[in-house]
Amino acid sequence: MSGAERALKDDLLHAYHILDADGQASGIAGHLTARLPGADRFWSHRWGIGFDEVRAEGLIEADFDLNTLRGEGRVNPTLHIHTRIYRARPDVACIIHTHGKAGVALGCAGMVLETITQTGAIFHDDIALFDEFHGIVLDTNEGDAIAAALGPKRGLLLKNHGALVVGANVAEACIGMTVLEWAADVQLRAAAAGPLQRLDPAAATQSKGFLLDAKNLGLRWDFLKRKIGRSRPFLGETS
Repeated sequence: MSGAERALKDDLLHAYHILDADGQASGIAGHLTARLPGADRFWSHRWGIGFDEVRAEGLIEADFDLNTLRGEGRVNPTLHIHTRIYRARPDVACIIHTHGKAGVALGCAGMVLETITQTGAIFHDDIALFDEFHGIVLDTNEGDAIAAALGPKRGLLLKNHGALVVGANVAEACIGMTVLEWAADVQLRAAAAGPLQRLDPAAATQSKGFLLDAKNLGLRWDFLKRKIGRSRPFLGETS
């Protein structure tokens, strides 16, 4: 295993547990995948276990037909949500889909995330709403529809379903998903209190640029990994 692949798996493993601690585990329904840039294969966890149960030795490498290449068991059968996005977006190296309460609630209301907070500005002009629900995603056609709805953006709310975030790496995607759930919760609370007060577009753009700066993302990711590592020391083990 190359150093890049080992680092990718380490970040992926931490992302599962960061999202679990954030309340976005979704039972056995949520899913994360990560691929090396340009590869037609990805790493994910075994279908049937929760985010808190994922360990380095249990990660599975699969191809875009969801066949297991390395590891034991099979991946989530709904991962064509991911494979079709990967085919459409060569810039994407990580995809996260969860069913956090705030993200689900916002989508169920038919709302998209508004830029009303400095932190939420990370999704300024960068999130869409998939205003359809056709049941469990078990084929590539629905995956293609979701990929089309996402387009070039980084986030997508799926009406009556959940939320999806993509990133150029695991850190960007995982941070994005924690921000999306937090910002959705803030928006629901603010909307219940009165009219939403949106950020000035120029200020939102400036804030987004700062938050997505590679160095700042790296510092935030290192903090999240240290924090989860203090309560789950096994994350420091290598496979």
